[in-house]
Amino acid sequence: MSLAQSSRAALARAAPARAASRAHPRLALFAVRPSANARASSEVPSTKSYAGKVVVVTRELGKNGALANVLKSRGATCVEMPLIEAVPGEDLASLPDVLLSENWDWVCVTSPEAAKVFLEAYAAAGAPVGVRCATVGAATGKVLATAHPETFALDKQFIPSKANAATLVKELPCDQGSLVLYPASKKAATTLEEGLEARGATVVRLNTYSTETVESLDLELVAQAVSADVVTFGSPTAVRAWVDLCGAALYDRLTRVPGALQPAYVCIGETSAEACAECELPDVFYPENPGMDGWAETVFLALDLPKSERWGGLNRE
Repeated sequence: MSLAQSSRAALARAAPARAASRAHPRLALFAVRPSANARASSEVPSTKSYAGKVVVVTRELGKNGALANVLKSRGATCVEMPLIEAVPGEDLASLPDVLLSENWDWVCVTSPEAAKVFLEAYAAAGAPVGVRCATVGAATGKVLATAHPETFALDKQFIPSKANAATLVKELPCDQGSLVLYPASKKAATTLEEGLEARGATVVRLNTYSTETVESLDLELVAQAVSADVVTFGSPTAVRAWVDLCGAALYDRLTRVPGALQPAYVCIGETSAEACAECELPDVFYPENPGMDGWAETVFLALDLPKSERWGGLNRE
C-alpha cells in the first residue's frame, strides 16, 4: 500500500463515528450562510484577538498573503505550507494565437492563476484591443485590473453576483452564437463551457495550466500543521494533497496524543468543501459566497467553535 493510500485509509478509519452525528452523512460540513456571518460580526468585535491560534495556509507559494494578512491583523499565527504548485498546461503555447484568431465576445477567467497565465499570453499576442473579460470574482478581476488598469478595469469586466462558475454561466450577457474563449485549469470542471454552450454560445476551452501536488514537505512543518487550529484550502487539489502528504502524520498524532483533535478545515468555497467530504475530513467550514473576505471571516468562525462541539478525533470503540 502506498503512503497516499495508507493516509486515506487511516483518516477514513478515524472519521465516521462523529460524522454520523452531523447533518451531512459523511462529515461535519458547515455552510456559513449570510445570516451566520452577520451574527458573528455583531457578536464578535472586529478587534477580538486570536493570539495563540495557529492557521495553516496552503495555496501556491506567494499566493497566501491576502488571507494571511487578514488573519495576522487579528493576532493569529499563520503557517505557510504550500500544498500545490502551478504547472504549464498542454494548450498554453497556443493561447496567444487563439486569442488573435477570432473577435471573441468574452474571455472567461476563473481564478487568479488563470488571470496570470492569460496576461502573459495577452502580452505575447501584442496586447490586442477590444478584449472583454468576464472574471469569476473580484480577486481574479483585480489581477487583471492591476496589470492593465485601463483595459481591464473592474468596471469594464463582467463579474457575477456570486463567485462561482454556475453563477457566471447564468448571468454572463451572451446569446446564440456568442464566441467565448476559456483559458482554464486542466482540472477545472466542465460547468462553464457546458453551461454556456447550453445557452447557445460557442466555447473554446484551452487547458493552459494545472495545479499539482508538491513533491514533498518539510517534516517539521508537517508536524506543526497537523497540530494547528485551522487548515485552509483554496482548491480540491489542496484537500487531496493534505490527505496524501499529511494524513499519516495526522493519524499518528491522533492516536499518540491524548485528547488530540484534527484541525478545523476552512475552504474558500463549496467545491473544496465537497472534496473534504470525499476525503471524510470532519469540521469543515466554507462561506456561502466565495471570496477572500468571506473566507477570512469563516476562519474566525471556525476558531470560535468550542472544543466541546468539535469532532472527538478518533473512533475508539
